[in-house]
Amino acid sequence: METKSLYRNSCYLFVFTMFFLLSVMPASAKAKTITNIKEYTYQASEIDSKLSSRTIALEQVKRLLLEELGTYLISETVVKNFELTKDQISSFTAGIVMTVILDEKWDGKTYFLKAKITTDTDELARSIDDVRRNQEQSKDWEEMKKKKDEALKKIEELRKELENVKNVKGAKAGQDRYTQAVNELNAADWFKKGYVLKNSAKNNQEAMKAFDKAIEIDPHYAKAYAGRAAIYYDWRQYQQALRESEQAIQLDPNLPWGFNCRGIAHVGLMNYQEAIQDFNKALELDPKYAWPYCNRSWAYYMLRNYHQAIEDANKAIGLNPGFSNAYFRRGRALVSLNKFQDAIKDFDEAIKLDPTFSWSFLHRGFTFLKLGKTEQALEDLKRAASLGNNDAQSYMKQKGIQW
Repeated sequence: METKSLYRNSCYLFVFTMFFLLSVMPASAKAKTITNIKEYTYQASEIDSKLSSRTIALEQVKRLLLEELGTYLISETVVKNFELTKDQISSFTAGIVMTVILDEKWDGKTYFLKAKITTDTDELARSIDDVRRNQEQSKDWEEMKKKKDEALKKIEELRKELENVKNVKGAKAGQDRYTQAVNELNAADWFKKGYVLKNSAKNNQEAMKAFDKAIEIDPHYAKAYAGRAAIYYDWRQYQQALRESEQAIQLDPNLPWGFNCRGIAHVGLMNYQEAIQDFNKALELDPKYAWPYCNRSWAYYMLRNYHQAIEDANKAIGLNPGFSNAYFRRGRALVSLNKFQDAIKDFDEAIKLDPTFSWSFLHRGFTFLKLGKTEQALEDLKRAASLGNNDAQSYMKQKGIQW
């Protein structure tokens, strides 16, 4: 009985302690995850179809969700210290959180949508901080938001304009422009999905489907071709990457991403001088674009111009201090100059910034081997192999080592 009484009293004490801690704990410490739910009903006009109504309703419900979340972030978290506008926070957040459709209905006159976003606010704040520090990514998201804003504004203007059109010819021309504006909004949404899937979720298969859909809706969407080129490069289909990037450049000769993608396709095809020319053009169009510096560093490395490779990697890091790939490129060039300790520091930083990039582990492992640090080398090579690196796996098989 005495033991049962002691156990019961301990339970009461535990419950009371937890209740007390929860009651005095700051709200932010109690619950980091928040869920926002919004509804939107779009009243279709005579010129709207089910598709156009859904496209507009989806964009509007997303905006309501992001605006509410942006207001919360500014007032409740560290985001308020980032000195970002509400529009910037909304555009950055759009690329981080996922919108989930809970319900949708179409009755021929109205399109109803109910959607939610669920996010860990602390993790979201860290992600927003990463985006704002990355000039390229922040610029990309702001441009995507601008494109969608312009399309939505055009839709509204055309809708009002068509209400006053009386003649059939004018109505037909207006209807065509309206359909085109809706398609631009829909294509921009699919492109955004592809961009998120490729760069954040690292899901090239689904990203390719999204870019395909954007091009199906708008065959002149240059950035979607560049997105496909980047994925074909990842798949080591360099000729196809070259064709896609050339299509992007043809549609938009002022698209830095198009030249950067054609450059990496040339690197894959071992056309290093052509690659450097493309990276130069990308930088001429956008001097603050870090990727062409990083990729040009790679091309110079392949040409054994290690000092120039380091210089370009330095420029990429200067533009984006969180650029893991640039540290990796500089590390490889330093190894070729026998600066092994400095190289290891760069590989360390690359791994810290992106622990999923197997090549950083592989080359840090090989560098440790050069220094005679076999145990550390094998640990890195096993890690690279477990991340799916074929070179690491081949090396381990040759040595008869399991990973």
